Amino acid sequence: MSKLLIIIIISLSCVSSLKAENFTSIENFDFELPDGYKLFNKNNLFEVYNHTYDDPLIKKQIKLAKEYLKKQKIELLYNFSSHPLNNINILVFNENYKINTNSVEKYCKKILKLEKKIGKRNVQLNECRMHNQPTFADWSMYRENESSFVEGATTQQIIFLYKKKEYVVTSTCWEKCSGTKQDLFNLVNSIKFWLSSLSE
Repeated sequence: MSKLLIIIIISLSCVSSLKAENFTSIENFDFELPDGYKLFNKNNLFEVYNHTYDDPLIKKQIKLAKEYLKKQKIELLYNFSSHPLNNINILVFNENYKINTNSVEKYCKKILKLEKKIGKRNVQLNECRMHNQPTFADWSMYRENESSFVEGATTQQIIFLYKKKEYVVTSTCWEKCSGTKQDLFNLVNSIKFWLSSLSE
């Protein structure tokens, strides 16, 4: 896994309505999130450029999204109606390794150690455990800690392995973190891969 890249993306993310909306990922799966979320990826970069908001914080996040999408195959989700900074991002890597109840805490600490090295903030894990979603995954884990990069922000992350690919779904929140955590869980729980990708 490109752990450094994941840490950098979490860092960049630091500078979600009850009705569910369906989204299509560039990684060959669909998922659901509450109404209000906007999905930004390389396939709708033109749409990103045409988003107009008066709120300076939202404008800043849109500008950052444009830059991320130019440089990295990442998907960014914002619910500006809930909070202008809270976001969820999706990264996928070609990987094949195992995590279980005996190794998950060690792995969480390894990720956090790298985060702290880059972010320069000494923070502790809030939560680290195996996760039961998505049910089709080889394994899944959840980790949470105060952001190593920005004071007042929280990193919430689900990592799972499926068909020799590592899926890293991360939320970064400043406020309403219980809501973003639930949105994160619901997103992962709702993932449905396309039949064509399942047969590969």
